[in-house]
Amino acid sequence: MRTQTETLITLTERLSLIVLTVSIWSGRRKLRADDLGLPDGEIPSADLVSLGSKRLCNPEALRLFHTLKGQAERACLRVGTRFLGGFLVPNDQLEALNDVLGTLKRDFEQAREHFLAEYDQEIADWIKRHPAWERQLRAAVEPADRVGTRFAFRFRPLVIQAAPGQDALLAEDVAEIGHTLFHEIAQIAVSLEKSLVGQNSLSQRALGTFRRIQDKLGVLSFIDPRIPPILELVEDFLQRVPRQGPITGALFQEGFGLWSLLCDERRLAQHGAGLTPVPVMAAPLPQPPALDLLPAPEPPVSEAFVSPVVTRGPATPVMPEEVVLDVFDSFF
Repeated sequence: MRTQTETLITLTERLSLIVLTVSIWSGRRKLRADDLGLPDGEIPSADLVSLGSKRLCNPEALRLFHTLKGQAERACLRVGTRFLGGFLVPNDQLEALNDVLGTLKRDFEQAREHFLAEYDQEIADWIKRHPAWERQLRAAVEPADRVGTRFAFRFRPLVIQAAPGQDALLAEDVAEIGHTLFHEIAQIAVSLEKSLVGQNSLSQRALGTFRRIQDKLGVLSFIDPRIPPILELVEDFLQRVPRQGPITGALFQEGFGLWSLLCDERRLAQHGAGLTPVPVMAAPLPQPPALDLLPAPEPPVSEAFVSPVVTRGPATPVMPEEVVLDVFDSFF
């Protein structure tokens, strides 16, 4: 068992914190009372009712920015985990991650320049689509150069170090890393539900999700002693599945059981700590025959009739009633 000091040393020496900040202009302004032409006396107090907001341009024009932000967050989560408002990433993954984030930053800035160049036309087209709101929209429009300041894409790799005498506080946050990671693993695994539930095979594409989980657990396995047992399960399964074609039969059942574990962050933590056995999906049991297919029961034996003993091989006497039971049980 690692001491608190050893855990913190490992954290500060082998991991960095990526602080990712992506700001996107909302394309909205607050909806005011005079936008609706209502007298002040008819408007409830602001702490009771909010009037919401109005869109100033087509939201499709901003979709790319949100896509790039999502790609940046997924890139960080692929090799790291959330921590203190950023992403905790192993140092040996930093260079590759910086390259990915650098490319996304350039794409974001190019998208911003293109959007600002088309800004006036976007506003005009939006007003044309909503002529009844022209006055309110024009009154809320900001100049393009001011809108441009609302877009930003920044990422900063930082070294993690507690202030002097504050190691205990940092250790509290470090102790939560495993729980955060298991939560993220469960979120990834849930995406496989449609590929497994109600199916009898698993595609190679769906196996890619298991490999994503394997990669994520692998780069962070040294953070928490509960992670390696989970990683071992995933690695063992992936080593035995074929590289081509669908996964069927017993391997599919095993993959289903592994998936059910990965979907549950609480059970992941318990299994990693050695408290929960691995769920295994057994092969489906054969269904018993329908009752109408069973042989008709033999007529009852008269009390006055005593039948002789029936033998099944040497020295194995069996009474007639047992013969009837054996025949009935053989169908099950």
